[in-house]
This record gives sequence, structure tokens and C-alpha cells, in this order.
Amino acid sequence: MYIRVILSIAVYFYLPTVQENLLQAQQSNRKDTVQVTVDDHKMWMYVAGTGKYTVVLEAGGSSNHRCYRTIDTALSKITRVISYDRPGYLKSEICNKTRDALTIAKELKEALTTGGYPPPYILVGWSMGGSFAKVFCDLYPADVAGLVLIDPCPEDFYTRMQKEHPELMKEDSIYMQEILTSTGRPGEKEEMKAFDTSMQQAKLSDVGHTTPTTLLIAAYGKIPGDGEKDPNNPMNFMWVEELKKWAVKRPNLQYSILNSGHHIAKEQPDVVIKAITDMIEQLK
Repeated sequence: MYIRVILSIAVYFYLPTVQENLLQAQQSNRKDTVQVTVDDHKMWMYVAGTGKYTVVLEAGGSSNHRCYRTIDTALSKITRVISYDRPGYLKSEICNKTRDALTIAKELKEALTTGGYPPPYILVGWSMGGSFAKVFCDLYPADVAGLVLIDPCPEDFYTRMQKEHPELMKEDSIYMQEILTSTGRPGEKEEMKAFDTSMQQAKLSDVGHTTPTTLLIAAYGKIPGDGEKDPNNPMNFMWVEELKKWAVKRPNLQYSILNSGHHIAKEQPDVVIKAITDMIEQLK
């Protein structure tokens, strides 16, 4: 009888504690929608988790925060994670500023500050978002503890492809014209107008920081269609080669080539999650 009473008392006091902890965990991992005003236009951010480091997810060109939906929930269990939509994507309002990498990086900094999310940051950039993340590191090196690049745009790739394999760039040119003449894709359209400028800004950004960097390279996937899974296709091969050339010049950088297409976060989310969690562990 005494044992039953003692157990009853223990359960009485212990259960609320368990329930409170579960509730706190659920609340910390819940994704909150946060609206911030930057340069007189509203931007939407999606925030979950808590921790010393804030992981900031930068989407690629022609994509929005949803491209990270396979990894943000998992990451929010160990630290704060923020994804967001740049002007002209989904609910984020359009603006009249040039959509180059420098402007985008400055707006992101203002959005984080306005939202009350201080550094240190771990920036994650996919595809064209990698260029934006690199420029952010150059502008605010003291704020960025780590950088994870997911198959980012190699800045010299397009010039080299146009010179050596112009026939393979025709599809890219058609895609670019579709965006530039569209009426319902304002975010993409304005970013593509500034594409060459953004690539140049990203290239110049390397001199401003030595941020610890993890680079994930897709072995195939840049070229669509029949050549998609052929790493020897000139477009795929050159993409990888340019990223490797860039990587060996950078201090504090480690890279790996994955048997994956360009959308690594969708195809191999566990690899991306591990790269980010390893970065967090490395920085402790």
C-alpha cells in the first residue's frame, strides 16, 4: 500500500513536469510566421526552434522558403531556424530596388535585426541563394559563424559554358526569356535582370571573409532531360569542375561531391541536415 501511495505521489508531481516539457518542446519547434517591414515593403519569415546559433536558409533563384521544408523541422529540434521569402515571392511584397545580391543581403540583415534575431548566424544557401549568402558573409563577417553552400552557382560557369558550349546554353536562354517576359513572377523576373551583377558581386565577396564553409556539390543535375544523370555531360562536368576550382582556393572549406541532382535538400535531406549539425558541433 505504501508503495502504491508513493508511486501515486510521484506520478502526481512528475506528470505535470513531463507535460510541461513536452509542451515547451512543441512550442520551441513550432514554426511561427513573422512579418517584418524592410525598405517600406513587407517580408515574411518562418521561424522555429531555439539555440545559440540561428540557421538562416536562403532559397535559390525562382524558389521560395518551401524548398527547405524537408530539413527545417528537423533542424528546429536543435537550434533556431529561419527561412523567408524575398520580395516578389509568395506573400512578400515586391519593391522597386534592384534585386542584386548586395541589396538582397542588406535586406536580409535588416529583416533579421527587425525581427529580433541576433547573430551568430549559420547561413545556408542553395543554388543562386549561395551567391546571396556569400555576399552576406562579406558584408557582415563578424555575424556569420558558418556557411553551408548547397550546390551553389559557380560564378564563372555561365561565361565558360557560353564560350565553350554555346549550343548547350540555348535551353537556359529560353528559360531566362520566359522569366524576363513573364507578368506573374515578379521576384524571379527582377532577380534575373540583376543576375550578372549578382554573380560578379558574389565573386568579389571572397576577399572579405574566411568563414568556415561546407560545400555540397551535386555530381549531376544541372542539365535537365536525358543528360541529367550523366556526370560526364559537359554542363554537369563543368559545373562540378568550377565549384572544385573555387573550393581549393578557399580557406576553412571542406567539400564533398554527392551522387545527387541539383535539389540536394529534397533528394538527400539527411546529408544537408548532417552538414549543418556538423557545422554547429564544429563551432562549439
